[in-house]
Amino acid sequence: MQVTRTYVAGLPQLDIHTLSEDWALATALEGTWAILSDSLGLKPSQWLDSQGERMYGAVMALSTWFDLTDIIREDDEIVVETDILSIRKPHSWALTRFIVNGKAKAEVRILTSFIKRSQKGSNKKFSKVRDLWTADDLNGAVIDDLLDQHHAAKTAAAEVEPAMTYEVNRIQDFNTADFLYFKNFVRIAKAAEWRANRGQPTRLNCSRECFYFGNVEDGENVHALVGRAGDDVATVLQDEAGRRLFLSRAVCPLVSIAVR
Repeated sequence: MQVTRTYVAGLPQLDIHTLSEDWALATALEGTWAILSDSLGLKPSQWLDSQGERMYGAVMALSTWFDLTDIIREDDEIVVETDILSIRKPHSWALTRFIVNGKAKAEVRILTSFIKRSQKGSNKKFSKVRDLWTADDLNGAVIDDLLDQHHAAKTAAAEVEPAMTYEVNRIQDFNTADFLYFKNFVRIAKAAEWRANRGQPTRLNCSRECFYFGNVEDGENVHALVGRAGDDVATVLQDEAGRRLFLSRAVCPLVSIAVR
């Protein structure tokens, strides 16, 4: 199960140094949904459970890797390959590689699950559903291990301090399912990491692993807490009640950025 697309790198695909993490995440999930839609034989708008209620694809965890030395540059042709590595219904684990001249220069791995709202109109609680998905499981033990990691990360200790507070904006931050889009958790965390490091030598993440635990309503404040130990950076996003919504563990080495 694979989907391949080709792009020419320009300003939408790049950040201040190499491939944009924000763009890479969105592109990786797009490829994942294309494969899962084909597997289901249904367009995402037709993902309904046995009760006729809308099922959504949700990200539970992800990891990223970027080559910060041999970077992706403007005008590079990027071949994007997405493969499903594992299925344990209703979960899937997918790998997307961003390749230039035959060499992978970035990777995104995403753990997804099918969910639906437990209460109509609320983003506070979701339930997992597996209706309609009839594909065979594939390397299910891999997902079992990932789910164990997800469970442990929900309460894992993190030496972090307040870095910033962000008011969630429905028009800017939500997707068409009307909840905070997965890549915007990373965007908020990345902004907090930069704020915590501002005025110091520049650091960018060469790798990141993220775990998702909850969502929010429009107008809620999300508190970002950041801790650094050398190149290792931990970021926690939590709601006003202190409920952990998201955990990121990143490796952020020093980089030299040349304006091009």
